[in-house]
Amino acid sequence: MTIYRSPRLLLYSLIFTGGVILSLVLGRIDPLVLALPFLAVLAAAAVVARTRPDLEVQITFDRAKALEGEDVDIDIEVATNSGTFQVAFVLDAPMGIDVINPPEAAVIGVGSPTTMHARIRCRRWGAYRLGGGRLQAHDVLSAFVYEQSIQPMVDLRVYPRPERLRSLMRPRSLQPRFGSLVSRAAGAGLEFADIREFAPGDQRRHVNWKATARRGRVHVNLFHPEWNSDVVLLVDTFAEVTGDTQSSLELAVSAATSAAIEFLRRRDRVGLLTVGGSIQWLLPGMGVRQLYRIVDHLMQTKLAFSYAWPNAEAIPPRVIPSGALLVALTPLVDRRMSAMLLDLRARGHDIAVVEISADALLPATHSQREQLARRLWILHRGAIRYRFQQAGLPVSVWEPGRPLQIPFMELQKFRRTSRRVRV
Repeated sequence: MTIYRSPRLLLYSLIFTGGVILSLVLGRIDPLVLALPFLAVLAAAAVVARTRPDLEVQITFDRAKALEGEDVDIDIEVATNSGTFQVAFVLDAPMGIDVINPPEAAVIGVGSPTTMHARIRCRRWGAYRLGGGRLQAHDVLSAFVYEQSIQPMVDLRVYPRPERLRSLMRPRSLQPRFGSLVSRAAGAGLEFADIREFAPGDQRRHVNWKATARRGRVHVNLFHPEWNSDVVLLVDTFAEVTGDTQSSLELAVSAATSAAIEFLRRRDRVGLLTVGGSIQWLLPGMGVRQLYRIVDHLMQTKLAFSYAWPNAEAIPPRVIPSGALLVALTPLVDRRMSAMLLDLRARGHDIAVVEISADALLPATHSQREQLARRLWILHRGAIRYRFQQAGLPVSVWEPGRPLQIPFMELQKFRRTSRRVRV
């Protein structure tokens, strides 16, 4: 605990000293009488200084998880075991958290703890440790200030605010597991596929009685089974393009969260792969537990600078199962990511690329040289997209402010209408 003297103590000392000097110079007692109350205050302050506050602080949040843009209420309970003090708490907030209602000062005494209220706003997703700050206590005369540093003690997880997607891309191959995607094959399902003659093993409830009566032989209905797919979300952490309010990495994390929610709602098995200075992954899984694992992993995503040039061989085979749909979220500003995507495509993986528009994030140019450099850079990015399309790798540009549904619909249209080109 740090103790500071109040500036008024020096002022009171100067007033009393001036009164004594003035009384001696003038030979009158009036100035001394006027200065005696300040001497009494100084004496009382010396007595009060012997009692130091023994403060106990307990900080609680109304919840441990929140979404971007939501407010979280904080209760700060302060108690003392000695004396009466006026306390104030200065809350420290990391980047991404805004204090919109700071705690107000309150008076506490022995046996009468007080609770101060504060409110913060979660501006950016991430995992934060909050509750730290400076606790300041003033005695009844405000002669001394006692400051105590409080370490963060509460964990708060702020999840990206997802965007609802109405439709998603359909992978080229499905897995024979129960899901929501109608397979082209015939089997046990709900959607009608065809009619054929009865064969040993067919169930009686599948008999088509009208066709049987018309043709004189037993016929059964065939259905399209509802299967699911394996989806792996790839997040590029090689480089980041930062704008005035957003960055490409923040947009990639938000898009990955929204896509993971919708794919899991479709009963697909969803995995996560972050590629940059290091390669990290989550194996494909289903259910709410997998969703929380993916979101928690995304909140810890950050850039990792490295000169290494990883390739597809650095990714374990089980991370991208055979027939899985790989959805890449990348600004395409690092050549290593482009090379890795082409390498994965050459190995036969089903890939779709959502390009986060770096041009829309960068500030406007101000000189002719900057405009020329920007044009050359845009032409280079267009050449990369053309190379991807020639390799059968669909690319859709997602600009900030546009719905995420648009690039997914463009990718689905490209995959439905284009030919499959082998590299």
